[in-house]
Amino acid sequence: YRNDPNFGYGLIDATLRAKIRHALVAEQKGLCAYTGCRIRETTCHIEHLMPQAHCTIVEEVSYRNMLACVPAPNKPALPYGANKKRHWPDATQKAQFVSPLHSGCGARFAFDLRGGIAPRKPADKAAAETIRRLGLDHSLLIQLRKAAIDKTLAKPGKGPASLDLENARKRVSSLNTAERNSGMLEVFSFVLQQALERHIVRLQAIRASVRAHT
Repeated sequence: YRNDPNFGYGLIDATLRAKIRHALVAEQKGLCAYTGCRIRETTCHIEHLMPQAHCTIVEEVSYRNMLACVPAPNKPALPYGANKKRHWPDATQKAQFVSPLHSGCGARFAFDLRGGIAPRKPADKAAAETIRRLGLDHSLLIQLRKAAIDKTLAKPGKGPASLDLENARKRVSSLNTAERNSGMLEVFSFVLQQALERHIVRLQAIRASVRAHT
């Protein structure tokens, strides 16, 4: 293929690229593979997991090497996600990259209730490097996650972190159900899952403390 002038990613026409984006957005359930932001076919681009600068010509056109990520083509670059990642990793750096296609990749990152992110295990150097290379700790992305968390943990018409234990458990259940089913996921659903779990632990501790003093 390498010497075939009729073979290459640049030869994929607009119609086929649109079909690829459609399939990727559906597979990713409407979330950017790197950031968890909402994507639609018109608001994302086709990202190469192994960057085009380093992949083989076969990998360049392989569907298994493609993801859907923000932003859309020809839109201003973002300071995080695919634009920040650029040509990383090369073949020698693959072990430093926690790919979104890796099983259990989400469990390697911990999100606090302020939208911050860190490796779940301090010794996980690959998770730390992935955060750095993708700019997942950028202030704008942290703000977006915090806004989603605050909205999720607030009972309608009430203040911050006002969601009661019963409804918090229901929200976790609904997120788990969405993971198993087809259709769109909530924006930052993997972050909201962790936030709700933290909130539930806190409410359970408060309940236990009240019972201990009655």
